[in-house]
Amino acid sequence: MRARPLPTLRAGELGFTLIEVLVSLALMGMAAALLLSGLRMAGLVAMHERTTGSGLDEVIAAQRVLRTGIERLRPIARVDTSGSVVEFRGNDAVLSYVAPPLERQSPNALQRFRLARATSGDLVLYSVSTRQARIDPSGFDLVGWTPTTLLRGTSNLSISYRGAPVTGGPRTWLNEWWDRGKPPELIRIRVEFPAGDSRQWPDLLVRPRATTTTTCQVDGTTNGRCGERP
Repeated sequence: MRARPLPTLRAGELGFTLIEVLVSLALMGMAAALLLSGLRMAGLVAMHERTTGSGLDEVIAAQRVLRTGIERLRPIARVDTSGSVVEFRGNDAVLSYVAPPLERQSPNALQRFRLARATSGDLVLYSVSTRQARIDPSGFDLVGWTPTTLLRGTSNLSISYRGAPVTGGPRTWLNEWWDRGKPPELIRIRVEFPAGDSRQWPDLLVRPRATTTTTCQVDGTTNGRCGERP
């Protein structure tokens, strides 16, 4: 008995066609891309949760507010002293300066700002318009000032100023800058948190853009404003 001959197979029946292979590879590539995108999104969400839980967002926001204001401070000339001094006062716990208003207050006249740590531990930036004639800029009374809480639950605030001492000598870090002819070269702000608090405050170093060439007087003719330095 003769064996039956094997059926003849056409070329397309020997395996996958080239088109089928390419389609399969494309589908696998799309699946891999979706998987990687999902993993990346999950990583971003996890990172956001970690930074939010550690308070990093509020620290970054607080530093941004302080940096923006101090960089744009205005060396307002004081007229109640015997010499020409700039309205900029600070010690290791309190910093007072004049700068354009915060974004939520714009447009407005120049503002007097005062950074301090409240007895509750809150880091607060107080502000008041330079048009407020009844406000004593050198006084400790904050009646009439608007408080903006930058951080809550801090344990310490330390401020220092880079420049030459009043008595002369090389530039160094000072714990006070009071009624000088120009603002300091650098301002360093350090904030500490209680033990067990996961928040961290990197040293904030700010260089004021203002120099003595931008000094002006705030009175009725300036309407509480100083011109920008060219």
